[in-house]
Amino acid sequence: MSSIPKKTVVIIGGIVIVLILFFTLLFSCVIPGLKSCSVGPQKITADLTMWGVGDTPDTYKDIIANFGKSYPEVKVVYRSFSNENEYGNALLDALATNQGPDIFEVKNNQIPEQYNKIAPLPSSVLPLIQIQNLFPRTVEENFAPQGTVYAIPLSIDTLALIYNRRLIDQAAVTVPATWEDFKDVIPKLSNIGGDKKITQAAIALGGSEKNISHAADILSLLMLQSGTQIVSSDFKSATFATEEGTNALNFYTQFTNARTPYYTWSTSMPNSLDSFGAERTAMIIDYASAVPLIRSKNPFLDIGIAPVPQPKAGIDRPIAYGSYWGYTVSKQSKNQDIAWRFVTAMTTNEANADLYAQKTGKPPALSSLLKGKYLNDPKLSVFARQALIARSWPEINARKITQIFSDMIDAVNANQATAQMAISAAEDQVTQLMSHTAF
Repeated sequence: MSSIPKKTVVIIGGIVIVLILFFTLLFSCVIPGLKSCSVGPQKITADLTMWGVGDTPDTYKDIIANFGKSYPEVKVVYRSFSNENEYGNALLDALATNQGPDIFEVKNNQIPEQYNKIAPLPSSVLPLIQIQNLFPRTVEENFAPQGTVYAIPLSIDTLALIYNRRLIDQAAVTVPATWEDFKDVIPKLSNIGGDKKITQAAIALGGSEKNISHAADILSLLMLQSGTQIVSSDFKSATFATEEGTNALNFYTQFTNARTPYYTWSTSMPNSLDSFGAERTAMIIDYASAVPLIRSKNPFLDIGIAPVPQPKAGIDRPIAYGSYWGYTVSKQSKNQDIAWRFVTAMTTNEANADLYAQKTGKPPALSSLLKGKYLNDPKLSVFARQALIARSWPEINARKITQIFSDMIDAVNANQATAQMAISAAEDQVTQLMSHTAF
């Protein structure tokens, strides 16, 4: 028997590949043709519950209505929680009794902590490449760390430099763009008596979570900017007790050291947001979400917002620090497919994402909005630009790690340990936490 010519084999192989590709696209509804892919209203009936923090049911009213045009028999009810602690406790209790919501919010740094509660996004609903194309790189890094998509965001918040325009102008200084410039303006913005009592701080920096909002995040930012690898690539251990990490800790804590020329903060100062609102502090580093709270404390405060400072050596490779929520589907949900279809319709549709940004005043997550409509928005441009360069790191237990970082800062400030001793102890504690996960 004569063998089949090589050219014929290649042709047949090509035809088979084309047919496989065609039917794959057909059944995934990329190519229309199946009745189940009809663009008309879908005959799917489901009642979905969605839980989140801070937003109101009105926030999602129009988004849910838009989804109802394609799925008129799918009902979505949103339940709001006023703060993260209330939300986290309620979610934990509900999932423990198999009474959790179909859709819930998860923080970008909490996937290692929450992944076993999540039904990952099926590629048939939305492939990973679409996430890569639609969102900044941080979304894939945070919510699809190993190629599996666990959540999708509507908004990306980042740490920025929030400053008092009046105090900056009064001191005749320029808002610093680098940490080196930042150190230069400290003495000009600080009022410190001979007894080292601070009557006006240049910035709320150097202290722990006890009186600085998001102190652990600020220190994490400094570590990332210094080139510190905070955890190992295999996620088996913490790796931040390096020269770079120690330098970042020393840089941060110098602002509470009365023996340095950059002393401008102390443990006796009030909470950073309260101090800034009372005009006792010229600058803070915080998120866009802090701005409404600041304005509620002092409606007459003239607030400016600038990008978070960068190291002069890395000014051409800027790094911002992101903290934001993504929407995910519970492993317990009996309607996982349609729940993910709602999440993707809500987060990847530009009109829906813009509706959310307009109603909440939060910076969007879609790259098309970040690079387009919001790039020069008077209120959100800084956050829009920073979302495109945002980084963070995966935390096995966000609450415990925040406490570990806070304790590390306190130990240095109280002279209970050197920076090297404190950071080594903190690294061991985080590694111990990580040893209990299979992520």
